[in-house]
Amino acid sequence: CGGKGERIKDFCPDKTMLEFKDKPLIDHIILSLKKSEQFDKIFAAASHNSKATINFLKNHDYFRGGLLEVIETTGIDYSTDLVSALEKLTPAIVFVIPADMPLITPDIIKKIISSWDEDKPSVSIVMDKEFIVKLDLLPTILLKLGDKECYHSGVSIFDSSKVQAGKIVKEHYITLNDEKLAFNVNTKKDYLLLKSKLNRAL
Repeated sequence: CGGKGERIKDFCPDKTMLEFKDKPLIDHIILSLKKSEQFDKIFAAASHNSKATINFLKNHDYFRGGLLEVIETTGIDYSTDLVSALEKLTPAIVFVIPADMPLITPDIIKKIISSWDEDKPSVSIVMDKEFIVKLDLLPTILLKLGDKECYHSGVSIFDSSKVQAGKIVKEHYITLNDEKLAFNVNTKKDYLLLKSKLNRAL
């Protein structure tokens, strides 16, 4: 949750603090992780680019209670911050999720974890391009997997003992077409679509 947020910073300088259902985006993630009952601890990796987020996290009840911990990163880029965080959490099995995916539920989290193969050093969740296009969304990471085009959800599971800076980790993929995974807020349009979805549901 410590990215620069270049595509949305003119709209909101700290996107994880955007409100959805009367809570910041990041709080929806934290609460779903807790309710899934799958984790011993929740680590939030954040940089100086996200001062409001860090302040929110350090005043969170889960932080005061010891369940939530903040890892402060450089904020250089996503890959650098991810590897840095994984190295600090070695050895561990680490579930990585973006801080701006507010529709995620405990059941989806458990479903992803149950599909993980512990022999794989890295497993990432992807969605079919056709599925994403129908939702009028445009995620950033497009992958060619065989004869299919897929978008990376941003959700991954890592065996941190097998991840090192400067070394390539073979990534394995699981396809899960669920709109709760698809709504990853990267742009103002994404956020407005999310709000529109909420209004239609009311």
